Formats: sequence, structure tokens, C-alpha cells
Amino acid sequence: MATEVIWWVFAILITILSAGVVFSRSVIHSAIFLIGSLAGVGVMFVLMTVEFLALTQFLIYGGAVTVLVLLALMLTRADPSGRAEKVNGPQAPFALLAGGAIATVLLVAGLSTEWVGNTEAPTNIAIETISQRLFEDYGLPFILASVLLLVALIGAIIVARQEEGE
Repeated sequence: MATEVIWWVFAILITILSAGVVFSRSVIHSAIFLIGSLAGVGVMFVLMTVEFLALTQFLIYGGAVTVLVLLALMLTRADPSGRAEKVNGPQAPFALLAGGAIATVLLVAGLSTEWVGNTEAPTNIAIETISQRLFEDYGLPFILASVLLLVALIGAIIVARQEEGE
């Protein structure tokens, strides 16, 4: 019972933080809300006793992706006067309509689904087994993805420095 209460508390907290990501006027505040939201998802994985996914969530999404987002924000040019940019344009009514339609479809799908109750907890697979499989079978794609991200990061820095010299 206590686990279910904690689950719902974190579900509400993640929803509020995710709304903060979308509705915040400051990009930095949005990034902070994103960190909180991703950390909350990691806690949900811990509650489901899926420690490997929780660790992956904290390290990769909570850490690396958020750092990349913040770095991208720092490399983009801001308005020199410091004035806030207009974020709502003529597409706002269409976006509101599309968002409402998607929310309605998701709500109907969620309410019409027969959710399985109290099932057995999944058996945990040892992290050693997962990591052995990950790095033996998928080591090369992992390294290639790392190199690709590094090249993209270096390219963004070079482009940002060239724009400063204009």
C-alpha cells in the first residue's frame, strides 16, 4: 500500500515537472524541470525493482542528455537586448487543437484498456549479465554512437565560435 502511495506521489510530481518543462518561459528553468522529471522517472524504475533501467535513466538521461541540452542552450545566440522572445505565433490555436486531440486519444485509450492487477514482480536479471551482453554484442555500435555525439558536440562548438567572429 505504501509503495502505491509513493508511486502516485511521484506520478503527480513528474506530471507537474513535465508541465513546467513545457510551460516555463525560461529555457534554463525548463532544463531544470527536465532534470527533475527525468530523475522522477528513475525513481519510478526503482519502485518497479528494475535497477538497471533506473541506473541508465539517472546516468544517461538525467546526466548526459541534460548536459547536452544545456550546452546546446549556451551555444545558441540570445537576443542581445535581453528581451523575451515571442513564443506564441499564429500556429498556437492549431497546436492547442492538436494537443487536445492527442490528450483525448491517450485518455480514451488509457481508460478503455483493461489493466492487469497484482501480478508477480518480474525476476531481476543480474546487472553483470546485462552489461556483459551489452558490451560484448553491442560494443561497436555503442562506441560509434559515442564518437558521433562527440563529433556533433565539437561541430556545434566550432559553429558557435565562427558566429561570434562575424
